[in-house]
Amino acid sequence: MILDKLSSSGCYENLHPLFGKIFNYLKNTDLQSLKPGKIRFPEDGFYINVDEVDLRPKSEAFLEAHDRYIDIQLPITHSETVGYRSREECSDVKSASEERDILFFNEPSESFFELKPGSFAIFFPQDAHAPIIGEGRTRKIVVKVPVAHV
Repeated sequence: MILDKLSSSGCYENLHPLFGKIFNYLKNTDLQSLKPGKIRFPEDGFYINVDEVDLRPKSEAFLEAHDRYIDIQLPITHSETVGYRSREECSDVKSASEERDILFFNEPSESFFELKPGSFAIFFPQDAHAPIIGEGRTRKIVVKVPVAHV
């Protein structure tokens, strides 16, 4: 997992062949003006979900992980709390969808952090994470980056 400010994203662009293009888009786009929905980049294989969601209490936030995609998450309007636990410490699968590339776990988060607008978190397949914790409603971006880029 990586947690940093969007202004420092250049430090991570060499970690994946698509990160440079993705961070360039995120830094040069008026994120506040993006409407909820999916923005596809079919030539590169990644897509962006612009989500408008209700934040939830910690008790309703289950850890999740993905096998085929890396998540880059950025809140646009409000901070959110995110839970974390190493996926290797998660074995009690609550539910799974291969089609949606998501597993939910029954284990509790081991730690929590605040993800503020202007910051981002990168979750790799080994990172179980429980996002959108808090009160109120937020708009956020989740970039789905293929683990194996062709």
